[in-house]
Amino acid sequence: MALLSGMTVLAVDTETTGMNPAQGARLVEVAHVTVTDGVIAGEWSSLVNPERPIPPDATRVHGIRDDMVANAPSQADIAQVLRKACGDLPLVFHNAPFDLPFLMHLFREGGAPPLTNPIIDTLGLARGLFGTGSNALGALATRLQLPSETAHRALGDTRTTARLFVELAGRWEREKGITSLMELAAVSQDVMRATARR
Repeated sequence: MALLSGMTVLAVDTETTGMNPAQGARLVEVAHVTVTDGVIAGEWSSLVNPERPIPPDATRVHGIRDDMVANAPSQADIAQVLRKACGDLPLVFHNAPFDLPFLMHLFREGGAPPLTNPIIDTLGLARGLFGTGSNALGALATRLQLPSETAHRALGDTRTTARLFVELAGRWEREKGITSLMELAAVSQDVMRATARR
């Protein structure tokens, strides 16, 4: 696939205590998966101490409890490690409007440089190809016969996002004539804006 030849991107996913960092929600887990030349080339994940209790509603989603994060790295420590890994690589998310505010808050609070990286959203890529029906990560993984992973845990979801990115990038190249990661990032953001809930 010419589009991904010689290219490296970093897929990222988070698990959190809630929906909005501006309302006090914090990370409890984060993961990244490196994709080079269209192949998974490395992965990393860590629990994160949110420095506040994890609400039962959040635990029901991801299964992460207070005792699991009690001795996990601090938000500030994770901010430094994760920001270094991101470097200036294009970043891939599934539904970036959820994860990005958490990362921006994490880096700001942890004294790490802000993100200026290109952002590719696999949700936007999927909506652009398949319409606005069910484009949840699990539904897309089933539809495209991607390997099964542990859902709602950062590493499992990041692996799925990475594989989904490779699959969708190939389709955008073949079916829509996209020839660069910058184009792919732009079109994914355009679709997200066009399909955002008003």
